[in-house]
Amino acid sequence: MKPLRTYIIIKNFSLNLVQPFISFVTTASGILGEQLGLISSSGTVLPALIQFFLSYSNINAKKLVTIGTFLTGVFWIVLSIIPYGILFTALYLTLDAFMGISLYGWYLIMDKVSSTSRGKILAQYSFYSTLGGLVATLITGFVVGDNFSLVREFFIIAGTLNLIDGYIAINFDVDSESKYDNIIGNISRELKKYLLITFLFSIVWSLAWPLFPMAQVYVFHMNFLEIAIISVISGTSTLILQRKIGYLVDSHRKIMMFTGRLALAVFPLAYSFSTTIYEIYLANIIAGFTNSVNSTAYLSYLYDSSSNVRKSVGFYNAIEGLGYLVGASIGSLIAEFFFSFIGVYAIRLLLFSVAMLRIVAALLFIKLPEPKPFKPKISLK
Repeated sequence: MKPLRTYIIIKNFSLNLVQPFISFVTTASGILGEQLGLISSSGTVLPALIQFFLSYSNINAKKLVTIGTFLTGVFWIVLSIIPYGILFTALYLTLDAFMGISLYGWYLIMDKVSSTSRGKILAQYSFYSTLGGLVATLITGFVVGDNFSLVREFFIIAGTLNLIDGYIAINFDVDSESKYDNIIGNISRELKKYLLITFLFSIVWSLAWPLFPMAQVYVFHMNFLEIAIISVISGTSTLILQRKIGYLVDSHRKIMMFTGRLALAVFPLAYSFSTTIYEIYLANIIAGFTNSVNSTAYLSYLYDSSSNVRKSVGFYNAIEGLGYLVGASIGSLIAEFFFSFIGVYAIRLLLFSVAMLRIVAALLFIKLPEPKPFKPKISLK
C-alpha cells in the first residue's frame, strides 16, 4: 500500500500549491458573474460529471488514476502562460475534468482497500492527503504575498509534481476489477433517497462558493498569505480530527452525516458577521470537523448502499455535480446583480441567507435510513 500513500501525499501537496488560490486570484483579476461561478465550482462539478460518464467505461482504476494525473500535470504547466480571461477559464475547466478522471479511479481503489472498516481506513488515507497539502499552501502564501503574478510559477511546480505522481500511480499494488454493465439496475431505497437529498443540499451548499472569493477580495481585502493561513488552519484542524472522526463514523454514521452538513453553516455566517480576518481564522477551525466527515461518512454511506460501487459512484457524482453547477451559477448571478446595486453589503447579506438555507437543508440527512452494507472482494495485483 506504500505507493498509495506516496501518491496521495504528493497529489494533495501539488493541488494545495495552487488550488486554494484560483477563485481568489481570478476574482482579484476582475472575473465575476458566470465565469466566477464556473471557476469556483468546477473543481467539484466537472470531476463529478466526468465520473458519471466513466461509470460506463471498462478501464481499470489504476489506469484512470495514471491517465488523469498525467493530463492534470500537463494542463497546469500550460495554464502558467495563459492570461486570465475566457481562455484561462476554459483550460482550467478542462484541467478539472482531467482531475475528475484520476479522482474516480482513486474512489474505486479506496472502495477496495476500505471494505473491512470504511470510516477508519478512509480517514487514514484522507489523513495522508491532508498532510501533503498543509505545507504547500503556506509556501505559496508566503512567497506570493501581495505579488499575485508569482502564483504562475507554482502552476509549473504543481504540473511537474503531477507528472511525477502519474509515474507513481503506474506502480500501485491495488486495482479494481473492470466490469461493464448497465447503469440502470437495482438502486436501493436508501440510495434513491440519498441521491435526492444530496442533489438538494449540493445546490444550497454551492450557492456561497462565488461569494467567498468576492468577500475575500472586496470586503476583507486579503492577500495570498491570508488565504494560505485560512487553508492551513482548516488543514491542521482536519489533520488533528481526521482519524477520530473516522472511528465515530463507523459507530454513529447518521448523526455524523447530519452534524457534518449542519456545521457548514458556520463559514458563511463567519464571512457575514466578521469584522476582522482573525474571526475568519477562528471559524475555520470548524473545517477540521466538516472536512473529516465529508471525506469519510458520505462515501461510506454510498459504498454500503451500493451493490455496484462503480456505477453508484458515477451516478452519485453526476447528481452532486449537477447540484453544484445549479447552485454556483445561481449564486454567481445573484451576487453580481446585487453587488452592482448595493456594493459589499450585498455580499454579507447573501452569505447570511445561504447560511440559513444550509441549516434547513442539513435537516434532510436525519431522514436517511441506515443501509445494510455490501461487501466487495479486495483485488490485489
